[in-house]
Amino acid sequence: MLDANLKTGAFSSAYWQDFPPHRRVFTNRNLRLESIQAIGFDMDHTLAVYNTENFDRLCFEMAIERLIAIKGFPEAIRAVEWRPAAAIRGLIVDKKLGNLLKVDAYNHVTRARHGLEFLDKQERRRLYPSTGVRMTPKRYRVFDTLFDLPEGSLYTALVELRKDPAARLKMGHRRLFEDIRETMDTIHADGSLKARITGDLDRFFLRDPDLVPTLEKFRAAGKRLFLLTNSEAAYTADVMNHLVGGRSGAWEELFDLVICSAGKPDYFLEQGAGRPLARGALKNMPNRRAICFEGGDSFFLEKTIDAGGDAILYFGDHTYGDILRSKLSVGWRTAMIVPEVEQEVSALFPLQEQVRRLHALEDLLEDLVMLQDHQYTLPADRKTGQADLDKMVAQALGQRARLQKVIKGALNPHWESLFREGRAASRFGRQIMEFACIYTSRASNFLVYPPDKFFARPVEILPHERWALPEGEA
Repeated sequence: MLDANLKTGAFSSAYWQDFPPHRRVFTNRNLRLESIQAIGFDMDHTLAVYNTENFDRLCFEMAIERLIAIKGFPEAIRAVEWRPAAAIRGLIVDKKLGNLLKVDAYNHVTRARHGLEFLDKQERRRLYPSTGVRMTPKRYRVFDTLFDLPEGSLYTALVELRKDPAARLKMGHRRLFEDIRETMDTIHADGSLKARITGDLDRFFLRDPDLVPTLEKFRAAGKRLFLLTNSEAAYTADVMNHLVGGRSGAWEELFDLVICSAGKPDYFLEQGAGRPLARGALKNMPNRRAICFEGGDSFFLEKTIDAGGDAILYFGDHTYGDILRSKLSVGWRTAMIVPEVEQEVSALFPLQEQVRRLHALEDLLEDLVMLQDHQYTLPADRKTGQADLDKMVAQALGQRARLQKVIKGALNPHWESLFREGRAASRFGRQIMEFACIYTSRASNFLVYPPDKFFARPVEILPHERWALPEGEA
């Protein structure tokens, strides 16, 4: 019965109706939840799911106002259009030439956009070495976090506006980006952005009904939970109080330890003990059990929570500040929150048949081209006419182009997949595979998994092993 359902797809269709693929947890390295003693969470873009459309637009508009008022930018920049699809995570800003770059896992530049126009292949190859770019901070900046995307959209718009002499936007590409970067940092640091957000929390956050049950499930399984965030205490209290609900400050009861103003990634270096937050200092963070601190370091945290190393699983969204540093510096296991997984899998799942056909066509083309290349070595009775081979290759290329167009239409209109570049992983996709033990779109996806779940990594297929597998399994 099971074999029949698998062959017809009936099992798959019925199962995913109740457990959609975009809510799955994906595994890079084996992880046994049973061996985890403590689970920690970042807040922003991890426990707290932002309404990115509203949040990013607010950042974009506030930055424009600051650039005019503080940096002396011309009034003409008020007319630039906010384009949310202009930037994705993993893109790289070339501050010298004013380009946004997408690179593959080996830092080869695969796409380059100047303002609203993509450079053609010839120009791209002229500007960037075929050996890959060296990510020197003086010239390049990587968009690692979701907080980077508004500045990517703004930079794209202003580079385009700079082409118009009437706009009087005369500074160089580097100065333009540095002014945007400094302005974005300022509105985050001076409290003006947070004041707008906390004044209308419903507009800027998406409530997740599964969040509290997920945390309670972990606690019921005996896991010690902690919150570790770079956000200051007042903002953390307002956001968590809004997301959890109930009486003021009740959200503290979900955790055994709360650390605000952590200063990651330096938090994973020796800094000293955290500073206790005064009881009753904040209405939304009353600190009734004396578990709330500011600053400190991971060694203080491990001593306080009575767990350390690979007995701790940490959830975060930042590839470097959350995932890489906690893994390399203190040996924590890592769960990366990647909201874009939900978007991309949801877009591609209805096209799964087209994706399978595309993969099969890629393999067929590889075989046909190899056959073309080696015709002269085959016995006469096994040779295929060259004209017939050329025809089959042309047909396969045409089918591939049509399938690629359908699949691309479901993704970002400029950059396509966040995780891939053609058949290869993108730089961002490779980082997820290398840095995160597991990854998923939101923390509450763990609600449907048992608390002692063993997450097993899938079998990795090497190129030479494809030939040994039955047709369709590669």
